[in-house]
Amino acid sequence: MKDIRLVDLMEVKALQKIQDEFSKYTGLASLMTDENGIPVTKGSGFSGFCMDLVRTTKLGCSRCEECDKNGAVLTLKNKRATVYNCHAGLTDFAAPIMLEGKMIGSCIGGQIRTEDVDEEKMAQIAKELGIDPDTFIEAAKKTRCMDKEDVERAAIFLEGLAASLSEMAYHNYLALEKSRKMEKAAKAQSEFIMSMYSDLHMDSSQIPVEIREVVDYIRQVDGKIELRETNYKVNDLMDVVYEQAVNMLDTNKIDFRIGVAPSVPEFLLGDAGRIGQITVKALQVISTYKTGGLLTVEFSTRKKSYATMLVITIMDYDSKIPSDTGKKILSYVNSDSFVYEPEDVSLVAIRLLKMFLEQMSASVIMRREEDNTIFVEFSIPQLPL
Repeated sequence: MKDIRLVDLMEVKALQKIQDEFSKYTGLASLMTDENGIPVTKGSGFSGFCMDLVRTTKLGCSRCEECDKNGAVLTLKNKRATVYNCHAGLTDFAAPIMLEGKMIGSCIGGQIRTEDVDEEKMAQIAKELGIDPDTFIEAAKKTRCMDKEDVERAAIFLEGLAASLSEMAYHNYLALEKSRKMEKAAKAQSEFIMSMYSDLHMDSSQIPVEIREVVDYIRQVDGKIELRETNYKVNDLMDVVYEQAVNMLDTNKIDFRIGVAPSVPEFLLGDAGRIGQITVKALQVISTYKTGGLLTVEFSTRKKSYATMLVITIMDYDSKIPSDTGKKILSYVNSDSFVYEPEDVSLVAIRLLKMFLEQMSASVIMRREEDNTIFVEFSIPQLPL
Protein backbone atom coordinates (compact mmCIF):
# COMPACT_ATOMS: atom_id res chain seq x y z
CA MET A 1 0.00 0.00 0.00
CA LYS A 2 2.81 2.46 0.88
CA ASP A 3 4.25 2.28 -2.64
CA ILE A 4 0.93 2.77 -4.46
CA ARG A 5 0.79 5.98 -6.50
CA LEU A 6 -2.10 7.72 -8.18
CA VAL A 7 -0.72 6.88 -11.64
CA ASP A 8 -0.56 3.19 -10.65
CA LEU A 9 -4.31 3.17 -10.15
CA MET A 10 -5.56 5.55 -12.82
CA GLU A 11 -4.45 6.08 -16.40
CA VAL A 12 -2.98 9.57 -16.88
CA LYS A 13 -5.00 9.97 -20.09
CA ALA A 14 -8.18 9.30 -18.14
CA LEU A 15 -7.23 11.82 -15.45
CA GLN A 16 -6.42 14.37 -18.17
CA LYS A 17 -9.79 13.79 -19.83
CA ILE A 18 -11.70 14.28 -16.55
CA GLN A 19 -9.63 17.36 -15.69
CA ASP A 20 -10.19 18.90 -19.13
CA GLU A 21 -13.94 18.42 -18.77
CA PHE A 22 -13.92 20.02 -15.29
CA SER A 23 -12.04 23.04 -16.63
CA LYS A 24 -14.30 23.32 -19.68
CA TYR A 25 -17.44 23.10 -17.52
CA THR A 26 -16.35 25.60 -14.83
CA GLY A 27 -14.11 27.90 -16.88
CA LEU A 28 -11.40 27.52 -14.24
CA ALA A 29 -7.82 26.38 -14.52
CA SER A 30 -7.22 22.83 -13.30
CA LEU A 31 -4.33 20.46 -12.59
CA MET A 32 -3.84 17.09 -10.89
CA THR A 33 -0.79 16.28 -8.80
CA ASP A 34 0.64 13.35 -6.89
CA GLU A 35 0.80 13.28 -3.09
CA ASN A 36 3.86 15.60 -3.16
CA GLY A 37 2.23 18.22 -5.35
CA ILE A 38 4.14 17.18 -8.48
CA PRO A 39 1.86 17.49 -11.57
CA VAL A 40 0.79 14.22 -13.20
CA THR A 41 -1.29 15.95 -15.88
CA LYS A 42 -0.92 18.96 -18.15
CA GLY A 43 -2.69 22.10 -16.95
CA SER A 44 -6.18 22.72 -18.34
CA GLY A 45 -7.60 26.21 -18.92
CA PHE A 46 -4.53 27.98 -17.59
CA SER A 47 -4.73 31.78 -17.81
CA GLY A 48 -2.39 33.79 -20.03
CA PHE A 49 -1.12 35.52 -16.88
CA CYS A 50 0.11 32.22 -15.45
CA MET A 51 1.06 30.34 -18.60
CA ASP A 52 2.55 33.10 -20.73
CA LEU A 53 4.20 35.16 -18.02
CA VAL A 54 4.68 33.65 -14.54
CA ARG A 55 5.53 30.09 -15.57
CA THR A 56 7.87 31.17 -18.38
CA THR A 57 10.43 32.37 -15.82
CA LYS A 58 12.58 29.94 -13.86
CA LEU A 59 11.78 31.60 -10.52
CA GLY A 60 8.07 31.88 -11.33
CA CYS A 61 7.81 28.23 -12.35
CA SER A 62 9.66 27.17 -9.21
CA ARG A 63 7.32 29.22 -7.03
CA CYS A 64 4.27 27.77 -8.81
CA GLU A 65 5.47 24.22 -8.10
CA GLU A 66 6.08 25.19 -4.48
CA CYS A 67 2.53 26.54 -4.23
CA ASP A 68 1.17 23.31 -5.67
CA LYS A 69 3.12 21.39 -3.03
CA ASN A 70 1.88 23.67 -0.25
CA GLY A 71 -1.64 23.22 -1.54
CA ALA A 72 -1.19 19.47 -1.31
CA VAL A 73 0.11 19.81 2.27
CA LEU A 74 -2.87 21.96 3.28
CA THR A 75 -5.21 19.52 1.59
CA LEU A 76 -3.65 16.59 3.43
CA LYS A 77 -3.86 18.46 6.74
CA ASN A 78 -7.51 19.44 6.28
CA LYS A 79 -8.62 16.19 4.55
CA ARG A 80 -10.96 18.32 2.47
CA ALA A 81 -11.00 21.10 -0.15
CA THR A 82 -8.80 24.03 0.82
CA VAL A 83 -8.75 27.59 -0.58
CA TYR A 84 -5.41 29.42 -0.54
CA ASN A 85 -3.50 32.27 -2.23
CA CYS A 86 -0.66 31.62 -4.65
CA HIS A 87 2.66 33.50 -4.77
CA ALA A 88 1.49 35.60 -7.75
CA GLY A 89 -1.52 37.02 -5.91
CA LEU A 90 -4.21 34.72 -7.32
CA THR A 91 -6.55 32.33 -5.49
CA ASP A 92 -6.34 28.55 -5.88
CA PHE A 93 -8.10 25.65 -4.21
CA ALA A 94 -7.28 21.97 -3.89
CA ALA A 95 -9.08 18.78 -2.88
CA PRO A 96 -7.48 15.47 -1.86
CA ILE A 97 -7.66 12.13 -3.70
CA MET A 98 -7.57 9.60 -0.88
CA LEU A 99 -6.94 5.87 -0.59
CA GLU A 100 -7.63 4.17 2.73
CA GLY A 101 -6.88 7.33 4.73
CA LYS A 102 -3.76 8.23 2.74
CA MET A 103 -3.59 11.08 0.23
CA ILE A 104 -2.30 9.79 -3.11
CA GLY A 105 -2.96 12.95 -5.11
CA SER A 106 -4.84 16.20 -5.30
CA CYS A 107 -7.08 18.12 -7.69
CA ILE A 108 -6.14 21.79 -8.01
CA GLY A 109 -8.31 24.53 -9.48
CA GLY A 110 -8.32 28.30 -9.59
CA GLN A 111 -6.08 31.01 -11.10
CA ILE A 112 -8.73 33.56 -10.17
CA ARG A 113 -9.01 36.81 -8.19
CA THR A 114 -11.41 37.61 -5.37
CA GLU A 115 -10.60 41.35 -5.29
CA ASP A 116 -9.19 44.14 -7.43
CA VAL A 117 -5.55 43.93 -8.50
CA ASP A 118 -3.11 45.47 -6.02
CA GLU A 119 -0.89 47.20 -8.59
CA GLU A 120 1.87 48.03 -6.14
CA LYS A 121 2.11 44.43 -4.96
CA MET A 122 1.94 43.08 -8.53
CA ALA A 123 4.70 45.46 -9.66
CA GLN A 124 6.95 44.14 -6.89
CA ILE A 125 6.27 40.49 -7.90
CA ALA A 126 6.97 41.37 -11.55
CA LYS A 127 10.37 42.84 -10.66
CA GLU A 128 11.27 39.72 -8.66
CA LEU A 129 10.39 37.52 -11.63
CA GLY A 130 12.10 39.77 -14.19
CA ILE A 131 8.86 40.65 -16.02
CA ASP A 132 7.81 44.10 -17.24
CA PRO A 133 5.51 45.44 -14.44
CA ASP A 134 3.01 47.14 -16.80
CA THR A 135 2.59 43.94 -18.88
CA PHE A 136 2.29 41.90 -15.67
CA ILE A 137 -0.36 44.16 -14.15
CA GLU A 138 -2.43 44.29 -17.35
CA ALA A 139 -2.38 40.49 -17.61
CA ALA A 140 -3.38 40.18 -13.93
CA LYS A 141 -6.40 42.42 -14.54
CA LYS A 142 -7.56 40.06 -17.30
CA THR A 143 -7.73 37.10 -14.93
CA ARG A 144 -11.20 36.03 -13.86
CA CYS A 145 -12.61 37.68 -10.73
CA MET A 146 -15.07 35.75 -8.52
CA ASP A 147 -16.87 36.34 -5.25
CA LYS A 148 -15.46 34.41 -2.31
CA GLU A 149 -18.77 32.55 -1.99
CA ASP A 150 -18.49 31.36 -5.60
CA VAL A 151 -14.91 30.25 -4.96
CA GLU A 152 -16.10 28.20 -1.99
CA ARG A 153 -18.80 26.60 -4.14
CA ALA A 154 -16.25 25.79 -6.84
CA ALA A 155 -13.99 24.25 -4.20
CA ILE A 156 -16.86 22.07 -2.96
CA PHE A 157 -17.54 20.99 -6.56
CA LEU A 158 -13.88 20.06 -6.95
CA GLU A 159 -14.05 18.17 -3.66
CA GLY A 160 -16.93 16.10 -5.06
CA LEU A 161 -14.87 15.33 -8.14
CA ALA A 162 -11.89 14.33 -5.99
CA ALA A 163 -14.16 12.09 -3.90
CA SER A 164 -15.33 10.33 -7.07
CA LEU A 165 -11.72 9.86 -8.16
CA SER A 166 -10.92 8.50 -4.68
CA GLU A 167 -13.70 5.93 -5.04
CA MET A 168 -12.48 4.96 -8.51
CA ALA A 169 -8.91 4.67 -7.19
CA TYR A 170 -10.11 2.45 -4.33
CA HIS A 171 -11.94 0.05 -6.67
CA ASN A 172 -8.90 -0.05 -8.96
CA TYR A 173 -6.69 -0.73 -5.93
CA LEU A 174 -8.84 -3.70 -4.91
CA ALA A 175 -8.76 -5.01 -8.48
CA LEU A 176 -4.98 -4.50 -8.64
CA GLU A 177 -4.39 -6.38 -5.38
CA LYS A 178 -6.63 -9.23 -6.50
CA SER A 179 -4.99 -9.22 -9.93
CA ARG A 180 -1.51 -9.48 -8.41
CA LYS A 181 -2.55 -12.55 -6.46
CA MET A 182 -4.20 -14.03 -9.53
CA GLU A 183 -1.17 -13.31 -11.74
CA LYS A 184 1.07 -15.07 -9.25
CA ALA A 185 -1.27 -18.03 -9.05
CA ALA A 186 -1.76 -18.08 -12.82
CA LYS A 187 1.98 -18.21 -13.39
CA ALA A 188 2.31 -21.09 -10.93
CA GLN A 189 -0.57 -22.83 -12.66
CA SER A 190 1.01 -22.42 -16.11
CA GLU A 191 4.24 -23.97 -14.85
CA PHE A 192 2.26 -26.84 -13.34
CA ILE A 193 0.43 -27.49 -16.62
CA MET A 194 3.59 -27.50 -18.70
CA SER A 195 5.43 -29.76 -16.27
CA MET A 196 2.41 -32.08 -16.18
CA TYR A 197 2.50 -32.49 -19.96
CA SER A 198 6.28 -32.90 -19.81
CA ASP A 199 5.88 -35.73 -17.30
CA LEU A 200 3.50 -37.40 -19.77
CA HIS A 201 6.22 -37.08 -22.45
CA MET A 202 3.95 -35.02 -24.72
CA ASP A 203 5.45 -32.50 -27.14
CA SER A 204 4.05 -28.98 -27.28
CA SER A 205 1.97 -29.69 -30.40
CA GLN A 206 -0.10 -32.18 -28.41
CA ILE A 207 -1.01 -29.64 -25.75
CA PRO A 208 -4.46 -28.08 -26.31
CA VAL A 209 -4.11 -24.81 -28.23
CA GLU A 210 -5.98 -22.73 -25.66
CA ILE A 211 -3.53 -23.90 -22.98
CA ARG A 212 -0.46 -23.22 -25.13
CA GLU A 213 -1.58 -19.71 -26.04
CA VAL A 214 -2.30 -18.60 -22.49
CA VAL A 215 0.80 -20.26 -21.02
CA ASP A 216 3.02 -18.76 -23.71
CA TYR A 217 1.52 -15.35 -23.06
CA ILE A 218 2.17 -15.59 -19.33
CA ARG A 219 5.72 -16.78 -19.96
CA GLN A 220 6.33 -13.97 -22.42
CA VAL A 221 5.51 -11.25 -19.89
CA ASP A 222 6.94 -13.20 -16.95
CA GLY A 223 3.62 -13.17 -15.15
CA LYS A 224 3.30 -9.38 -15.27
CA ILE A 225 0.12 -8.42 -17.09
CA GLU A 226 -0.07 -4.69 -17.82
CA LEU A 227 -2.82 -2.65 -19.41
CA ARG A 228 -1.90 -1.11 -22.75
CA GLU A 229 -4.50 1.61 -23.20
CA THR A 230 -4.65 3.42 -26.55
CA ASN A 231 -7.14 5.21 -28.75
CA TYR A 232 -8.85 2.65 -30.97
CA LYS A 233 -11.76 2.26 -33.37
CA VAL A 234 -14.39 -0.24 -32.25
CA ASN A 235 -15.00 -1.16 -35.89
CA ASP A 236 -11.32 -2.08 -36.27
CA LEU A 237 -11.59 -4.23 -33.12
CA MET A 238 -14.67 -5.93 -34.60
CA ASP A 239 -12.76 -6.72 -37.80
CA VAL A 240 -9.92 -8.36 -35.85
CA VAL A 241 -12.37 -10.46 -33.80
CA TYR A 242 -14.25 -11.47 -36.95
CA GLU A 243 -11.07 -12.57 -38.75
CA GLN A 244 -9.95 -14.74 -35.82
CA ALA A 245 -13.45 -16.14 -35.22
CA VAL A 246 -14.01 -17.35 -38.79
CA ASN A 247 -10.65 -19.16 -38.67
CA MET A 248 -11.86 -21.37 -35.84
CA LEU A 249 -15.58 -21.68 -36.72
CA ASP A 250 -17.04 -23.95 -39.36
CA THR A 251 -18.86 -21.16 -41.19
CA ASN A 252 -20.38 -23.65 -43.62
CA LYS A 253 -22.52 -24.93 -40.76
CA ILE A 254 -22.46 -22.01 -38.31
CA ASP A 255 -24.21 -18.73 -39.12
CA PHE A 256 -21.75 -16.27 -37.50
CA ARG A 257 -22.77 -12.62 -37.29
CA ILE A 258 -20.92 -9.69 -35.70
CA GLY A 259 -21.78 -6.00 -35.52
CA VAL A 260 -21.37 -2.65 -33.79
CA ALA A 261 -24.41 -0.74 -32.49
CA PRO A 262 -24.92 2.70 -34.16
CA SER A 263 -24.67 4.48 -30.79
CA VAL A 264 -21.05 3.34 -30.19
CA PRO A 265 -18.53 6.25 -30.44
CA GLU A 266 -16.08 5.97 -33.32
CA PHE A 267 -13.11 6.07 -30.94
CA LEU A 268 -12.64 4.79 -27.38
CA LEU A 269 -9.70 4.79 -24.99
CA GLY A 270 -8.86 1.35 -23.63
CA ASP A 271 -6.89 -1.86 -24.08
CA ALA A 272 -8.27 -3.04 -27.43
CA GLY A 273 -5.80 -5.94 -27.60
CA ARG A 274 -6.94 -7.37 -24.26
CA ILE A 275 -10.60 -6.86 -25.16
CA GLY A 276 -10.05 -8.74 -28.39
CA GLN A 277 -8.37 -11.58 -26.47
CA ILE A 278 -11.31 -11.85 -24.09
CA THR A 279 -13.86 -11.95 -26.91
CA VAL A 280 -11.93 -14.48 -28.99
CA LYS A 281 -11.27 -16.71 -25.95
CA ALA A 282 -14.99 -16.79 -25.17
CA LEU A 283 -15.79 -17.67 -28.79
CA GLN A 284 -13.05 -20.31 -28.70
CA VAL A 285 -14.73 -22.11 -25.81
CA ILE A 286 -18.13 -21.92 -27.54
CA SER A 287 -16.66 -23.16 -30.84
CA THR A 288 -15.49 -26.36 -29.11
CA TYR A 289 -19.12 -27.43 -28.81
CA LYS A 290 -20.75 -25.46 -31.66
CA THR A 291 -21.70 -27.67 -34.62
CA GLY A 292 -24.33 -25.49 -36.30
CA GLY A 293 -26.95 -22.79 -35.85
CA LEU A 294 -26.60 -19.08 -35.10
CA LEU A 295 -23.77 -17.38 -33.15
CA THR A 296 -23.73 -13.57 -32.74
CA VAL A 297 -21.46 -10.92 -31.25
CA GLU A 298 -22.52 -7.30 -30.74
CA PHE A 299 -20.47 -4.35 -29.47
CA SER A 300 -22.54 -1.64 -27.77
CA THR A 301 -22.04 1.00 -25.06
CA ARG A 302 -23.80 2.33 -22.01
CA LYS A 303 -22.96 5.30 -19.78
CA LYS A 304 -21.84 4.77 -16.19
CA SER A 305 -20.54 7.71 -14.15
CA TYR A 306 -17.48 9.19 -15.91
CA ALA A 307 -16.89 6.05 -17.93
CA THR A 308 -18.48 4.58 -21.03
CA MET A 309 -19.01 0.86 -20.63
CA LEU A 310 -18.12 -1.15 -23.73
CA VAL A 311 -20.63 -4.01 -23.72
CA ILE A 312 -19.79 -7.17 -25.66
CA THR A 313 -22.79 -9.49 -25.99
CA ILE A 314 -22.29 -13.03 -27.26
CA MET A 315 -25.36 -15.18 -28.05
CA ASP A 316 -24.95 -18.90 -28.75
CA TYR A 317 -28.36 -20.01 -30.03
CA ASP A 318 -29.34 -23.64 -29.44
CA SER A 319 -26.09 -24.17 -27.59
CA LYS A 320 -24.55 -27.64 -27.38
CA ILE A 321 -22.44 -26.85 -24.31
CA PRO A 322 -23.30 -29.61 -21.80
CA SER A 323 -25.05 -28.42 -18.66
CA ASP A 324 -22.32 -29.65 -16.31
CA THR A 325 -19.63 -27.96 -18.43
CA GLY A 326 -21.63 -24.74 -18.42
CA LYS A 327 -21.78 -24.87 -14.63
CA LYS A 328 -18.01 -25.36 -14.45
CA ILE A 329 -17.41 -22.40 -16.74
CA LEU A 330 -19.68 -20.22 -14.62
CA SER A 331 -17.90 -21.42 -11.48
CA TYR A 332 -14.47 -20.61 -12.96
CA VAL A 333 -15.54 -17.11 -14.01
CA ASN A 334 -17.14 -16.33 -10.64
CA SER A 335 -14.28 -17.81 -8.60
CA ASP A 336 -12.10 -15.40 -6.59
CA SER A 337 -9.10 -17.70 -6.60
CA PHE A 338 -7.27 -20.28 -8.68
CA VAL A 339 -6.56 -23.85 -7.75
CA TYR A 340 -3.22 -25.15 -8.94
CA GLU A 341 -4.38 -28.55 -10.15
CA PRO A 342 -7.14 -28.12 -12.74
CA GLU A 343 -10.10 -30.47 -12.75
CA ASP A 344 -10.48 -30.04 -16.50
CA VAL A 345 -7.39 -28.80 -18.37
CA SER A 346 -9.44 -27.95 -21.47
CA LEU A 347 -11.10 -25.16 -19.43
CA VAL A 348 -8.00 -23.69 -17.74
CA ALA A 349 -8.19 -20.79 -20.23
CA ILE A 350 -11.49 -19.77 -18.60
CA ARG A 351 -9.80 -19.32 -15.22
CA LEU A 352 -7.00 -17.28 -16.77
CA LEU A 353 -9.55 -15.25 -18.71
CA LYS A 354 -10.86 -14.08 -15.34
CA MET A 355 -7.46 -12.50 -14.70
CA PHE A 356 -7.88 -10.27 -17.75
CA LEU A 357 -11.39 -9.27 -16.66
CA GLU A 358 -10.22 -8.36 -13.16
CA GLN A 359 -7.32 -6.32 -14.56
CA MET A 360 -9.71 -4.13 -16.55
CA SER A 361 -12.33 -3.79 -13.76
CA ALA A 362 -14.72 -5.59 -16.11
CA SER A 363 -17.89 -7.45 -15.15
CA VAL A 364 -19.37 -10.52 -16.79
CA ILE A 365 -22.88 -11.99 -16.94
CA MET A 366 -23.40 -15.58 -18.12
CA ARG A 367 -26.63 -17.53 -18.23
CA ARG A 368 -28.49 -20.21 -20.16
CA GLU A 369 -31.94 -19.22 -21.40
CA GLU A 370 -34.94 -21.56 -21.39
CA ASP A 371 -34.60 -22.09 -25.16
CA ASN A 372 -31.02 -23.34 -24.59
CA THR A 373 -29.42 -20.07 -25.72
CA ILE A 374 -26.16 -19.20 -23.95
CA PHE A 375 -25.96 -15.48 -23.11
CA VAL A 376 -22.56 -13.92 -22.29
CA GLU A 377 -22.07 -10.20 -21.63
CA PHE A 378 -18.79 -8.45 -20.83
CA SER A 379 -18.97 -4.83 -19.57
CA ILE A 380 -15.62 -3.04 -19.69
CA PRO A 381 -15.09 0.62 -18.62
CA GLN A 382 -13.61 2.79 -21.38
CA LEU A 383 -13.38 6.52 -22.09
CA PRO A 384 -15.03 8.11 -25.16
CA LEU A 385 -12.88 10.39 -27.32
